[in-house]
Amino acid sequence: MNLTSLALVAGIGLLIGLGGYAAYLAYRLRQQRIETEQAELLLAAELSRKEADARQSVQIIARALVQKDLSETEAAMRIAWLSQQINLSADEAQHVSVFTQLAGATAHIPILDDWAALSKSEKRRLDTERESIESNYREFIYASAEDLTGIQQSVNSPKTLS
Repeated sequence: MNLTSLALVAGIGLLIGLGGYAAYLAYRLRQQRIETEQAELLLAAELSRKEADARQSVQIIARALVQKDLSETEAAMRIAWLSQQINLSADEAQHVSVFTQLAGATAHIPILDDWAALSKSEKRRLDTERESIESNYREFIYASAEDLTGIQQSVNSPKTLS
């Protein structure tokens, strides 16, 4: 065998080896794409579930407000926070905005342990202030709460009100 034949055999062997390696890399890339697509689908499903849960929570809080089971401020704080987890339609955003405004207007009022640490006179003063602020929003809050109780839970149309 001469040098040219030997170089040709070595070249063909090298090409076969590189072709095999390229096929292996193509296979790995395809597998990686499949895994990425599956992860994206799982993430989308999880986000959709969390949004549906947040929508249901908004609906339950709005219903509790309409039934006067909690204060306007408490409902506003909860709905304003939950609304950040929902991809709101324009109509929903309009209904939620009044809750966000009330939550912002009463954000300076302490809650939980901070509230418990206040004196009785300070609690009375802040309750009076809160009730005054709530009275400015009351009509809009209850109208929006009535509308928000009808948020659809359907997976196919999660952004509509009934």
